[in-house]
Amino acid sequence: MIKLTGEATKAIKSFRVDNIKRKPIRIDIHNTGRCDCSLGLCVDEVRESDLVSKTEGLTFVINPEIHEIAGDMTVSYIGEKGEKGFVLASSKPLNEWDGFGVCDIKP
Repeated sequence: MIKLTGEATKAIKSFRVDNIKRKPIRIDIHNTGRCDCSLGLCVDEVRESDLVSKTEGLTFVINPEIHEIAGDMTVSYIGEKGEKGFVLASSKPLNEWDGFGVCDIKP
């Protein structure tokens, strides 16, 4: 359901240590402020209806309806030339820019 690159795993674990949060990371649909929406990350609780995925010692949660819309996801991390953040790509792209936008984990 969720695949992580090595750099993404390191960055998420670092975020969790720095922010002393052990809660799951939610993958959700976020409004970009433009006409498109994209996938994003935030710290959250597990909800009764959530799908739960554990990988690399990390717990991810996602609403089943969002998983149906977006499909399986890959989370990667870039940290070059002043642009740092997570890139989420889905097997069912939400828009033509899917997999290009950079996001942070919202606490």
